[in-house]
Amino acid sequence: MSQYFRITVNYSGRVQGVGFRWQVNQLARCIPCTGYVKNLRDGSVEVVMEGRKKDLLELIERIDRKMDGYWQDKTVDQRKGDAHFAEFSIRY
Repeated sequence: MSQYFRITVNYSGRVQGVGFRWQVNQLARCIPCTGYVKNLRDGSVEVVMEGRKKDLLELIERIDRKMDGYWQDKTVDQRKGDAHFAEFSIRY
C-alpha cells in the first residue's frame, strides 16, 4: 500500500489576477490527488495537495512549467499523513 503525503506549496510573484488558481485546478484534474488552491492576503497563492508523493511531485512540476514567468519564488512543505479532502478545488 502506498504512503499518502500532504504537500503545501506557496507561490509568490505575479500569481494573483492571472488565472493561476484556475490553471492549477485544471492541472490537478489530470493527477490523482485532492486538496485546494487559494489566494492569500499577502498576494501569494497556496496549493495544498494530498496523495501519493510521486503524483504530487508531478503536479508541482506541471504547475512550475505551466505558470513559469508568473511565480518568482516558492516554499514547499511536505509530510506524511492521511487524506483529508474528497476532491481538488479552488477556495475563495
